[in-house]
Amino acid sequence: MAARVVTTLLRHLAAAGAGRRLAAWATLALASPLVPAAPEIAEENAVKAAFIYNFAKFSDWPDEHWNRAPRLRICVTGNGTDLTQAVAALDAKPPVRGKGVDVRILARAEEGAQCHILVITGRASAQPVLQALGTAPVLTVGEADGFAAAGGVIGLYMEGDKVRFEANPDAAQRVGLKLSSQILRLARLVRDGKGGR
Repeated sequence: MAARVVTTLLRHLAAAGAGRRLAAWATLALASPLVPAAPEIAEENAVKAAFIYNFAKFSDWPDEHWNRAPRLRICVTGNGTDLTQAVAALDAKPPVRGKGVDVRILARAEEGAQCHILVITGRASAQPVLQALGTAPVLTVGEADGFAAAGGVIGLYMEGDKVRFEANPDAAQRVGLKLSSQILRLARLVRDGKGGR
């Protein structure tokens, strides 16, 4: 499944005329040691984790927040234990823009304001977490239905057997993040819905 996801992504990149850097980003998802041969659910979560790792390369935080921690903090909260395990393996990945990766599993979502990326796992509503974060400059990534329209920055979803993502530029701007044009070109763009934070 992971190979099909990345092959489709590479075809899309070529059709869109995307640069080599983004093509390399997609290739990394395929080459990632996180992608096991089986079972399929583990592959799905490994691909999601590879996307999360690469979102850090194509996002910019306010200098104060980016520089506050010596390492890239990727935090996980929620009830999706399979994705949590896949994200936890990211701390073995190479540094991102000079910062080693530090993965933290949070018992309380409110602690997410100290993270660069907060992954909210599971299908339950992420609204309480998003409200608790307020306008903290955190790249929120979730897998609940309608996550981005509800005020999250990036929502992961499945389309058939392929991992896709949607991005909410309103949410990114509100918390002071800048998503690269390369992310926005690949994402399904959504705007704040009634549940936007």
